[in-house]
Amino acid sequence: MNWNLPNIILTICIVMMLLSMFVYYVKDNKNRRNTERDNDDVLRTVSHKLTVPLRIQAYERLLLYIERIQFSVLVKRVFYPGISRDDFQFSLLQNVQDEFEHNLAQRLYVSEETWQLIDLAKEEVLQNINAVFNDNPDADVAMIAQQIASFNNPMVEKAVINIKREFNSL
Repeated sequence: MNWNLPNIILTICIVMMLLSMFVYYVKDNKNRRNTERDNDDVLRTVSHKLTVPLRIQAYERLLLYIERIQFSVLVKRVFYPGISRDDFQFSLLQNVQDEFEHNLAQRLYVSEETWQLIDLAKEEVLQNINAVFNDNPDADVAMIAQQIASFNNPMVEKAVINIKREFNSL
């Protein structure tokens, strides 16, 4: 190729044009990435603003559920003089299960660890209720109610601590 002045000028123009296209492309991609990142941040912020109240409500409802299945609270709510053994046992078990099912949707807003503790607390209560009735086949209902009401709920206490810890980390 003959490198005379017009060819050099043409080559420089082509290189400059390619270089400016490359700079524009890089700059445009950077702006696009920044815009996408900004949009993601906005979506995250909006999502956070929408879900925080729902999460707070879920923690409140699950804490209320846990408080309601504590043995002493449960017995006070279900027991009444003259209730039969079978009705008392059924009412206790049904009450715990119904309340749990009523709060199933709250699982969306809490960690899997918290949900597992709530489920374990429910199972602990159900197992202890059945154990008292099975271990005392001849006991009257008032004695069973008193015995159940005096139990501790270790899993319930763990669930309460975990719900509070998770709530405080919002």
